[in-house]
Amino acid sequence: MRSVVSYALIAIVGGFVGATVSKSDDIYQRVVSHFSAEPTDPESFWSTPAVDGYGKIHYESDAAFKPVVGLSNKVVFQITKSEGDMKRPNLGLERVARVVNLYIASGVPADQLHFVVSVTGDATPAMLDNAHFQQFYKADNPNLALIGELNKLGVKVSVCDQSVAFHHFPKEWIDQSVIHALSSPTTVSTLENQGYAFLQM
Repeated sequence: MRSVVSYALIAIVGGFVGATVSKSDDIYQRVVSHFSAEPTDPESFWSTPAVDGYGKIHYESDAAFKPVVGLSNKVVFQITKSEGDMKRPNLGLERVARVVNLYIASGVPADQLHFVVSVTGDATPAMLDNAHFQQFYKADNPNLALIGELNKLGVKVSVCDQSVAFHHFPKEWIDQSVIHALSSPTTVSTLENQGYAFLQM
């Protein structure tokens, strides 16, 4: 009798475990398919209101802590990394473009933006002119069009000459749209002493 009860319990427990495993596998598959599905947004969900084609934003007019017209709007951005594919624009520069788009979308005129970008470290090759970028990466420099768009809006893009030297790049290899700065640390510290906010990108 005892063995019959034992077998019955084993069968019940086995059935419960099997059902649980089956159900958890179903839940797992649902979660995986949810997160692996390509998200779809309405056509107007993202925009690039100032830097055409770069730094896309989703603007919410009732969001808190928006940029304010009439404030100093002085920001120094430091970019130190080369992330992702070298044949695509540097992600730090894309983030700068996003900030510009957010300020403009919030109603701050471009002529009230006092933005300086300081590029150094692994991001330095993004500042090469097209000919020398092609030598290293066998492609046109994808950052130059973005730098040109930023320059049009008054954003100054600079490169750390100490980093240029460490990379053994002759000074003239840097694109003419880029300002040569003594160094990135001194650019940041000098501008912070002049009231600029610092953003590490």
